[in-house]
Amino acid sequence: LVVSHVLVQVVKRTVGRGRPSRVGELDAVVREPDRFSFPSGHATASLAVALSYGMVFPLWAGPLVFVALLVGFSRVRLAVHYPSDVVIGQMIAMVTAAGVWAAL
Repeated sequence: LVVSHVLVQVVKRTVGRGRPSRVGELDAVVREPDRFSFPSGHATASLAVALSYGMVFPLWAGPLVFVALLVGFSRVRLAVHYPSDVVIGQMIAMVTAAGVWAAL
């Protein structure tokens, strides 16, 4: 989670993409944590945790990943992220979880 979070924050501040509500396309349904949209930190964190726990507890992997995917969907549905923000965030989670797992 820490590794993926650091990567997300570096990319967010480097890219600087505004959220859908900031560029006037949609109104956010919830309070936005910051002004940067790309990538989604919530989607990244939820999938990173789901994958990490799923590797240790394989029987829980399916339900955990399903919930993490719902978190990603909710970020788009709540109009605080674009779909690509979520997908790239989830890819960061997959890469970092695989890298940490390989390092163990």
